[in-house]
Amino acid sequence: MSLSAYEDLVHELARLDADSAASNAQATKRLSRRHEALSALRSDLDEQTGSLAELCAALRHTAPDLTPEPGEGEEVDAVLSRARVALREAESARIATVRAAQRPTMLPKAHHVLRELLLYGACMAACFGAQMLYLAVTGGGESTWWVMFLPPVAAALVGYMLVGAANKPRLPLLDRNGKPVKTVVPHNPRLGVTLAVCTMALFAYFAFFA
Repeated sequence: MSLSAYEDLVHELARLDADSAASNAQATKRLSRRHEALSALRSDLDEQTGSLAELCAALRHTAPDLTPEPGEGEEVDAVLSRARVALREAESARIATVRAAQRPTMLPKAHHVLRELLLYGACMAACFGAQMLYLAVTGGGESTWWVMFLPPVAAALVGYMLVGAANKPRLPLLDRNGKPVKTVVPHNPRLGVTLAVCTMALFAYFAFFA
């Protein structure tokens, strides 16, 4: 082998070693970036899982299974990208769920007077139905006065409790520091009293005048 050929071979080996070293360095950098991305994703996922578990416990709902499905034949970068998208969607869904749970339980977008009217009205309708059933069975009597007054009063009290439960959100509002703010539950007992008086008057009409 001539000296020139030997030198060419040495230069070729040196070039191959340099290329191999550069490839290994690039592979190491890619692997390091993937490890960093995976660690950050794992941290975000743990935080999201903890927040979701607390939310499910507060709402008395079974926490979903967040075990990721194994991806076969997918590139690592594609899996990480898909996981980031899913994590952002889960965060958006969690925030939307929290905001919905911080609204009143019944008809969250409606005015509280409408909820109160529906609840008090339902209680008074049931009360009037029971009064009319009593009137149909007994035909009236000495207890008619008690039946005219007591059931509407009881229905108004039941409606008051139902209104409190319907107007109260399942989760409290939070201030800027993340501390719960005392919930102000609107009540309108005058509406219940008004409907109770109307129920009494309607029953009195059927019991004494019709």
